[in-house]
Amino acid sequence: MTNEAVGKIMTVLGLVEPDTIGPTIMHEHIYIDFWRDKELGFNAPVSDVYLWDQKLTLENLHLVRDRKHVKDNYLLTDEQLAAQELTYFRNAGGSTVVDVTSIGLGRDPKALQRTSLATGLNIVMGAGWYQKFYHPADMDTKTVEELTTTIVSDITEGVNGTDVKSGVIGEVGINGNPITNNEVKSVRASARASRQTGTAISFHNGGTGREKLEVAGIVGEEGGDLNRVIFGHSNTNAGDVPLLLELLDLGAYIQFDTLGRVGAPMARYPNANDPDANRTFQSANDVLVAEAIPQLIEAGFEDKILLSQDVCMKMHLKAYGGTGYSYVMEKFVPYLKYIGVTDTQIDKMLIYNPRQVLTRVAPL
Repeated sequence: MTNEAVGKIMTVLGLVEPDTIGPTIMHEHIYIDFWRDKELGFNAPVSDVYLWDQKLTLENLHLVRDRKHVKDNYLLTDEQLAAQELTYFRNAGGSTVVDVTSIGLGRDPKALQRTSLATGLNIVMGAGWYQKFYHPADMDTKTVEELTTTIVSDITEGVNGTDVKSGVIGEVGINGNPITNNEVKSVRASARASRQTGTAISFHNGGTGREKLEVAGIVGEEGGDLNRVIFGHSNTNAGDVPLLLELLDLGAYIQFDTLGRVGAPMARYPNANDPDANRTFQSANDVLVAEAIPQLIEAGFEDKILLSQDVCMKMHLKAYGGTGYSYVMEKFVPYLKYIGVTDTQIDKMLIYNPRQVLTRVAPL
């Protein structure tokens, strides 16, 4: 890495000065191929197979929201639609989108460039590996050193033979429960690449429950700086403020990034250890997040909170009845103000904290 990147933020159009970055959503997907872990099994009922092959429409949207699978729902490929959806965010005052579509999820650097030019938004592209269904066939035999080399190349040289460079490592798919050997390799490689390039890491979950502390320990073992680590999908832990405070005490960022999911919540508290229960009884996570944020601020961590929506399916888009990329700006931020979070504190979550974590630091 050359010194020219230190102190700047890498977007798909090149390096920018941090003070040019305005309100930022830190965990989104503009283009993604996201169906492999939902593929129907051998004994799937014929009605499910029939639904899988349909296009997503208003007629079958209710089934998809009820956890039925339509392959088309998991493909975001339309550049015109992407620009239309992102325009809502820009018109709400948005400036920057962090696209954490990592290796194996259909990452498309040139499409991201075209979309940045079409919308006037800064777009930061991800690196690293998502969860096991999207790992390469030879992941079991790949070494930490090989994985590290790939991430570093994406950051310093460009992705998929292009000159478009990644500006964040993530989303790094660590589901845990338990943490697998390949997940450990992915954490170690991400930590080494972060140390070598000064680039932040954004975790998908980062483990289940207190496994997050184990993941933080692995980053530390590799010499990684926990001030450069984001624990994403923290919405499911919003009811466990003591755990969030433990992670914050280590220096990490807490990212509430699944805000705005449409549905009728039937449970106040999520069960992070029981995903089947969460599917059956959707949790009121946005309410819990809104209650947790003032507690984290009161504890002195307003500099370590990040916000986003994790748009990754068609049903999340406004065109398909979702809340899109602009929910944080249009709905969640006004509610935070309503409950007493100040404009200064909101600016930290949307502007200054993203600037801090995305700005490249000197290699360790």
